[in-house]
Amino acid sequence: MSNIIKMSNIYQKLAKNYEGELMATLKKFIAIKSFYDEKTVSKENPFGEGVTKGLNFIAELARKDGFKATNYDNKVVEITAGDYEKNVTLLAHTDVVPAGGSGWEYDPFTLTEVNGVLRGRGVSDDKGPLLSSYYALKLLKDNDLLGKYQVRLLVGGNEESGSACMHHYFQTLKMKQPTYGFSPDADFPLIYAEKGIINYEVEADFDLPKIHSFNGGVAFNSVIDKFVVNMDNDPKFIDFLKQNKVEFTHEVNDDLMDITFVGKTAHGSTPELGINAAIVALTQLNEFYKINELKKIVDLYTDPYGRGINAYNESKDMGKNSMNLGIAEYKDKHLKLVVNFRHVNGVDKDAVIKNIEEANKPFSIKVTLVNPLLFYPLESTLVSTLLKVYQEETGDIESKPLAIGGGTYAKDADNVVAFGLTFPGHEPDMHGPKENMFKEHLFKGIHIYAHAIAELGKKIEEESN
Repeated sequence: MSNIIKMSNIYQKLAKNYEGELMATLKKFIAIKSFYDEKTVSKENPFGEGVTKGLNFIAELARKDGFKATNYDNKVVEITAGDYEKNVTLLAHTDVVPAGGSGWEYDPFTLTEVNGVLRGRGVSDDKGPLLSSYYALKLLKDNDLLGKYQVRLLVGGNEESGSACMHHYFQTLKMKQPTYGFSPDADFPLIYAEKGIINYEVEADFDLPKIHSFNGGVAFNSVIDKFVVNMDNDPKFIDFLKQNKVEFTHEVNDDLMDITFVGKTAHGSTPELGINAAIVALTQLNEFYKINELKKIVDLYTDPYGRGINAYNESKDMGKNSMNLGIAEYKDKHLKLVVNFRHVNGVDKDAVIKNIEEANKPFSIKVTLVNPLLFYPLESTLVSTLLKVYQEETGDIESKPLAIGGGTYAKDADNVVAFGLTFPGHEPDMHGPKENMFKEHLFKGIHIYAHAIAELGKKIEEESN
């Protein structure tokens, strides 16, 4: 035990040498608006110019620091140390969700520190944790603490919009799978189970009386916090909203008015923590005007656990299914909804999809993503090794491994689980306007991840002898 404590102290001591570099790099990194941008998507920029800029930034940083860095088609950057077949692989991402919506106290693309708390889009999801893991790898390389195994840091550009990046790396390019690995994109102590994910789109054509268009939402995995309805000017409906104490603003333009309904954003894996502005708006419109198509949408998508789409289920390990209406649009008499559904273990995904299709009729359904459930036994080498590292580095032996609704890169590769960087009790407000990270936690991440890489590497060496 004394030797373990000694090594842990070494990682902690060495990590202090990289804190200044991390902060300087993070400041530049946060300033890059690396969210998916359909307007700038091209063959050269498959996820938009901002994501390409973010990928190039991290590749250039790695080359400057003496790593081999390869950019695969502006989808994934691979940073490597060592030339061995067996490997420890880290998966992180440079893309972020857009900073749309209300509630920002600070410029989302300027790193701001207030009383030791860092603010900015991507500071917790996932640019901050990415850099903690990057400087952990740099620590090991600079101090000759790597063994006979390769370490790969894979930086993707499409985690927030379906993980096409890692599909390209592992499935299209057929790159080798991790021997062991982790993704610094969730919670400590670690995530041993993740819900399965089914994304789908709903489409229908119909003519809504009085309503000309509506739209809201920035991503399938964020609760809609702002929803705009363009409709005939109707003072009685405005009075109705005021009587119901609905939060909204409106502007009148001759015979038309735009009403902006205000909700509360949350991560799509926990929609019950938010207030979906689209559901608020459509509920009020239906109650006042009695429109069948709106009632259908409200009945289907109000319950965040999937009861409305006949897809409710729960398990002992993973809790309840969840359902998030992430994007809702109506224009030129055409409806489009983008829905994110997550299911627990014990659920037959094919049966669930059939139930969803039946429930939505006569609306049509197109499934766009099926991401399988992830489940690693607590006694497995990967889980037990990472848990031990976390406990040794933090002294926290009370916190238990987690099963979550959020989907991470761990599902996109073999032998990988999500490992930090959110500490127990902290609310990072990922995808929200108060996204934050304690500076101290980013610094702790350096030595925790350095230790984790080294310990997984030792397991590889032991298994190879």
